[in-house]
Amino acid sequence: MSTADATETRISEPPSSLKEFLSYMGPAWVFTASQIGGGEVLSVPLGGAYLGMEGIWLIPLITFTKIFGQYYLVRYGVMTGDTFLDALYERGWALKWIFYYVFLGGLIYAIGLSGHLGETAGAFNSLIPAIGTTGWMLITVAAGLLVVGIRSYGLIEKLATSLLWIFLILIAFVSLQTAGVWAPNLASGLVPSMPGHVDGLGVGGMAFILTMFGWIGAGFGPTVSYVWFAKDKVMGMFEPLDDGVEIDKYDLTDEELDRLKGWGDIVLWQNLLSSAILAVFSFFMWTAAAATLHVQGIQPSGFTVIPEMAAIFTTQFGEWSAVLFLITTVAALFSTLIGPLYGMSRLWEDAFALHGVFDKYDITRDTTFRATIVLFAAIPLSLNLFIEAPLILFALSGALFAPAIGLMYLAVMYMSFDIDIESLSPVRTWAVALAVFAGVVMIVSGLWEARGSIETIQTLLGL
Repeated sequence: MSTADATETRISEPPSSLKEFLSYMGPAWVFTASQIGGGEVLSVPLGGAYLGMEGIWLIPLITFTKIFGQYYLVRYGVMTGDTFLDALYERGWALKWIFYYVFLGGLIYAIGLSGHLGETAGAFNSLIPAIGTTGWMLITVAAGLLVVGIRSYGLIEKLATSLLWIFLILIAFVSLQTAGVWAPNLASGLVPSMPGHVDGLGVGGMAFILTMFGWIGAGFGPTVSYVWFAKDKVMGMFEPLDDGVEIDKYDLTDEELDRLKGWGDIVLWQNLLSSAILAVFSFFMWTAAAATLHVQGIQPSGFTVIPEMAAIFTTQFGEWSAVLFLITTVAALFSTLIGPLYGMSRLWEDAFALHGVFDKYDITRDTTFRATIVLFAAIPLSLNLFIEAPLILFALSGALFAPAIGLMYLAVMYMSFDIDIESLSPVRTWAVALAVFAGVVMIVSGLWEARGSIETIQTLLGL
């Protein structure tokens, strides 16, 4: 590793035009695609189907508050060259324990992926029943391992971005086509009120609100993965490290500090745009379900969410549109599997490196990465083959790892102010306040959801 001879080249100028900015939106696109195929596809339609337009006010509230905690998670790495996980590991045990909590969260998140895998297979099975749900699960896992196993962030970015926009355009089209049904009730739906019970999630009232806080917007897997997407995209302080240049934040010139602050702004705009897309997509999903499923009295649950959503298109445009919807939904759900599968495996790879595994043993990073993706894929596959109960698996995942996102938000806020270079510390008071609010709410909602999840598990298991 060498020191930089020309400080001008250590940190590039941040994008200054819209075209340049969009060229760096990849990490946000992958995150958005991962999240849309997760909480949004599975939970938002349930809200519209059961409640109609009641409760739609939660969408802008949640998406535009949670995003700031995630913003600071990514910003910390871009400004320091250390991921928040690396930084946590180097701290005292007051914070270091969160490192192991997040690390083990990879296993818990894999349990939650069982629901996404089941929904993907269920959608495939609706298209081609002859193969069966089990067969489609095996095919989906094999395809995911093939894509992620190539270990190409560029491939993940291109695939997830394409799937994201195809799905977004399609659901926007059907929502706008049904606007005559939901638009008259939009104003009342945007007024905060206590939502009714949603049997598909097993909750109502405040429990439903807190559940939506956990599922809509930044989720654990996509949030953690986003940090590694930014690292692989080589933004800010990740650039000299990727070039093999030894750099210390205390050795930065005034110009480099200005450039880093510019990269911090790019991360902010990435997250704001991502949040806007999540909000718009969630709005379209909710209104489409409210205008069709709710009106028809259809209340989906379990593995039937996506097939029942296909009824929206059949009703409005005919069977061909339902087939198109299922194909694009499968694509969106698939992006939920490959994005976090890549990101969480990168997290584990770096965690093993911090513990000196690659120095002590004859094992490479690539081998560890590929072994990890096999593990993370095998867990949801095994659970679905033996326990066809996505609600239990979602509940179990929430109960075991509920407040993790909030803890990450608050921990990274503390570390951001502890950078001890004033110009790199957070300066937007309103953004800091929203990040702290999101962290506290996520911890509260996580603990609430954990309590409810445990009760749900006990009820479903007859305990």
